[in-house]
Amino acid sequence: DRDCCIPLLEQMNKLKLRYGLGAKKNSNDYDYDQRLSSPQSSPLLVLPTTSVVSPISSTSSTSNTSTPSNNATSPTNNNSKYLYHHLQRKFSPNKSFLFSITQKQGFRLRTPKKRINYSNSRNNASRWKYSCRAIFYLLLKLVTAFVFYACCMSFYNTRSIMDPCKVANDSMKYLEESDKSSSKKSNLPKIIHQQWKSEHVPEKFAKWRKKWFDLYPEPEYTHMLWTDTNGRELIEEHYPWFIETYDDYKHNINRADAVRYFILHHYGGIYADLDYEPLVNFYNYLPQDRVAMVESPYYWNEKTQNCLMTSPKSDIFWDDLFLQLVANSEKEEVLEATGPQLLDSAIQLSSQETFVLPCENFQRVPLGEYGETLFTTIIDREIMFRLKPISKHCGLYSDLKCQFGRHHNTVSYRTTSGRVL
Repeated sequence: DRDCCIPLLEQMNKLKLRYGLGAKKNSNDYDYDQRLSSPQSSPLLVLPTTSVVSPISSTSSTSNTSTPSNNATSPTNNNSKYLYHHLQRKFSPNKSFLFSITQKQGFRLRTPKKRINYSNSRNNASRWKYSCRAIFYLLLKLVTAFVFYACCMSFYNTRSIMDPCKVANDSMKYLEESDKSSSKKSNLPKIIHQQWKSEHVPEKFAKWRKKWFDLYPEPEYTHMLWTDTNGRELIEEHYPWFIETYDDYKHNINRADAVRYFILHHYGGIYADLDYEPLVNFYNYLPQDRVAMVESPYYWNEKTQNCLMTSPKSDIFWDDLFLQLVANSEKEEVLEATGPQLLDSAIQLSSQETFVLPCENFQRVPLGEYGETLFTTIIDREIMFRLKPISKHCGLYSDLKCQFGRHHNTVSYRTTSGRVL
């Protein structure tokens, strides 16, 4: 359509007239682009020479093309080349079309350059370089989004943290009021119970066991270490009805879980795992007339845990738990058969009142502690408490404010491969 090209043709005509009448230019002063295809290539559209656009002709040309009858002086070869260079710069290859000028045909619309052929090695290298750059920026965006999400989730989860000192004071007030209204007048024995396979406690746990002796000194407190041998002797002597079930357990951890309930029923006192580290003497924060167990921060598994429990001697609650213990003896899952989930079900079924030691004071999740437990356990708790929304946060592990004890959660009943002992 010629009408749509008139503004462009007029601009070209002005340039031709300008350089046709202007001063001569030295062709050596310009750098001509040799990448353009041959001027003799078939044009997509040839603009006919009219009075609007003066064709460029050479004095030496023998073409049959008719010469316009205007008074404009024909441009020289140098001016023609200069005009060609000017148009090439003005209509760069980034445009959808290119203009080329020849001495024979004048202005014509030239087809765009062909697509790049990636068959040669140079273009392949460019393609791989571009791909690597794109992958790098994609990974950078993903990492940035992950860090942003983790920060937002950490801020969201910490919204539910309560003041641990306020929690401790509320617990103390509740226990004092309960003692006044309670008809039971029993006291919590000052006995610290712990257990291991033998009397040789590994150095890993010995450092935490020593803290129990420092904060709960003898002779005011009695320290008892239970092994597989004397634990079975206790059951065989005082609870013979359970000895067959005890021996039939598939895993040692089931026997270790079960015997601690019988220890607290027979002696009373405080039971603590070897990986539980006391930070202060919290005896006054424990109930005197009822069984207490620590609140679990791992809410998706259980509500309470048996890593720290207290009890007066021969409390009736344990009779209800023993019934549940026998009923669950055939279950394969350790948590259900003898572990914390058994404790939860016994609390619900028992008619006796119990007390849950708040996790803000007695058991916070050991986030950031990577050298004390299994790698799989570390990954599980780090993901659950840093990347997922949680309903309750027990407090920061690094904050010692009103923190009475730490459970390092070493999962000693499993091997490094995860097999239950």
